[in-house]
Amino acid sequence: MYTLSLEIINKCNLNCTYCYLGEKKNTYMSLETAQKAIDIAVHEANKQHDRTLMVYFIGGEPLMAFNLMKDVVDYAKKKCQETNLICKFSTTINGTLVTDEVIDFFVENTFEVKVSLDGPEYVQNLNRRDYAGTGSFEKIMKNLPLLRKYEQETGNQISVASVVTSNNYQYYAESFQFLLDLGIKKLESGIDYYCSWSDEQIQGLREQIEKVFGLYKAHIQKNQEVIFWNLWEQYLKSFLIPCPFYACKAGLTTCYVTTDGGIYTCAELPEFKIGSVEAGLDVPRIREIIYLEDQEDTMCKKCQYIRHCKTRGCQVANYEIHQNVYQPIKVNCEVTKWMYHLIQTNLTEKQLEKLKQEYERRYLRHGK
Repeated sequence: MYTLSLEIINKCNLNCTYCYLGEKKNTYMSLETAQKAIDIAVHEANKQHDRTLMVYFIGGEPLMAFNLMKDVVDYAKKKCQETNLICKFSTTINGTLVTDEVIDFFVENTFEVKVSLDGPEYVQNLNRRDYAGTGSFEKIMKNLPLLRKYEQETGNQISVASVVTSNNYQYYAESFQFLLDLGIKKLESGIDYYCSWSDEQIQGLREQIEKVFGLYKAHIQKNQEVIFWNLWEQYLKSFLIPCPFYACKAGLTTCYVTTDGGIYTCAELPEFKIGSVEAGLDVPRIREIIYLEDQEDTMCKKCQYIRHCKTRGCQVANYEIHQNVYQPIKVNCEVTKWMYHLIQTNLTEKQLEKLKQEYERRYLRHGK
């Protein structure tokens, strides 16, 4: 699958304290720019074994450019039909601008939908407020029935994305339980590596992650149902299957297009620009990034998990924080170790071997 992340708007109705975009540019992508990006992505998707294109709408808040989103979907479907590509769509929204029209559109086009929600009101409103300082929790809860409507009509589960940062990490377990109680089946936790973490806070984060794992395990055992927790899933996969340096290969099967038509691997950093919608993809630059020589950082050399660690090879994140693609971010490094410890102490060798065989079948043979 080839994934095209389209930043259709660099503007938002909220002013979240930890937004990765920083100060917004207040810019919109033109339909012409989006169409050129789709043309490039269709060409790349035709090279993939599963002949699938995923168009991922991001912002800012994508629903502030809802009319553009609709036009881009129509164009993408048309272009994919011309070459018999499978076309899929997804988006991440803050949940405050959802309407019946939006939900009907998501249902009609079988979108994968992710909503940003950190937890209960006192957690959500710590960081996710509008420009007047008003929290967003109430608006999201008001729109919850519309999100349930989407789930009922598609049979798909809404994903909830929560940011765990230095001023709310102490509520992580409470927030996780709150989302479980809401009936959320797909929980995605993002550990904020942009902020500064003290050693004391990092230790507190470890305690919270261990509590969250306990809640996750207890919920599955009690309800006999599978729920998705991204930290467990992503670390379990990399624990079982060794990964190369720069394992994600962003730029090869994915790209990120900004409102002005710049193409990047996964974030708008000049050092990771790989083309533009006008000039196309810069293939030599992509190859330089993809095949960058592995150099082990001193803090990694003696780590028992080095051959199973995607953190050290996350070039963009490492460069963004340290201006060094080889120097991993401490909090990401620690989380990796904690999650691997949880895996080792909670799964038997027999269970791990069975899971490994399943992952090899799904990911290595079928590329899923």
